[in-house]
Amino acid sequence: MQEMGLVPYSFSIAEYPRSQQQVLTIPGQTQGVSITLASPDFQFILNKITGWFRDRDEVELVDHGITDKLGLGYIILEWNECEIDQLFLAILRDEEAVEDYTVYARDL
Repeated sequence: MQEMGLVPYSFSIAEYPRSQQQVLTIPGQTQGVSITLASPDFQFILNKITGWFRDRDEVELVDHGITDKLGLGYIILEWNECEIDQLFLAILRDEEAVEDYTVYARDL
């Protein structure tokens, strides 16, 4: 039985599910997410994310690497002029490999 609040998707799925949610455009603004992973090994998740969003021109990989203080992996993505997928944020919330994440917005 599935635990309440958990999303039935994770980084183990081959393809990112197409959301039924309408994409909300935000002219002149980008929304981003900075993801801190629970370990320094970011390559698997980076490959998964780039594969999931390869056909999505509005999603841009900004940076990735290892944090200075704790030595954890990080990935930064931005959605240009549209809202971040709520399903993606739910995956980040429930994924054990994700230590923490921060959502931000900035003007283009």
